[in-house]
Amino acid sequence: MILQRIPLRERKKRMIHSSIQKAAKKLFEEKGYQSVTVAEIADNANISVKTLFAYFQSKEDLAFQDEILVCDQLITALLSRPAGFSLFDAFSKFLWDLIHDIDSEVLLESLPGFHSWMEDEELEKRYLLLWHHYEERIADAIITEKEQNTYDPKVRVIANQMVSVMKVLGSKEFKLYLQPIPTALRPRALEKWLQGSLKTLGSGIQSIARR
Repeated sequence: MILQRIPLRERKKRMIHSSIQKAAKKLFEEKGYQSVTVAEIADNANISVKTLFAYFQSKEDLAFQDEILVCDQLITALLSRPAGFSLFDAFSKFLWDLIHDIDSEVLLESLPGFHSWMEDEELEKRYLLLWHHYEERIADAIITEKEQNTYDPKVRVIANQMVSVMKVLGSKEFKLYLQPIPTALRPRALEKWLQGSLKTLGSGIQSIARR
């Protein structure tokens, strides 16, 4: 197998992109979202403000980079699923892998939406809009994969159900649910919640309505 080397120019771009993200996250965690300026982020990343805006359109975009990345990764997992794997199988595996990649010691800070700066009121509307964008992107990806040329409401329902699980997973309420649980037991509590949620999603609302 011949491994392609990443061109130097591209490597430099990736390094700058990563350094901006790291600087922003560090400052957001230390000072809170509203107290951090774009100039501070650029200075900590050792670049100019002009260079920063060549990579990110706004400070808000920096605050949501992890969440955008999760959506990118989910879509990749759905579209590259192995033969015989349904969309539901791929979605379940993605979330299962996601929660098991997190150290229990930093669980409350690592799940989508759990970053401390996400509790800033200034970001609340953008955070709600994020889930709408998740739904649109997932639906569009499924429609493209199926080579459909027309809008299919069923696809939007599928995307909506996937996003509903992720929305709860990244909510303040879920973080409050996990906080009283001893650190060592949080991963197991998260597993049980995810298993129950996926079972509900897999069996459908009708099975719950009968209870």
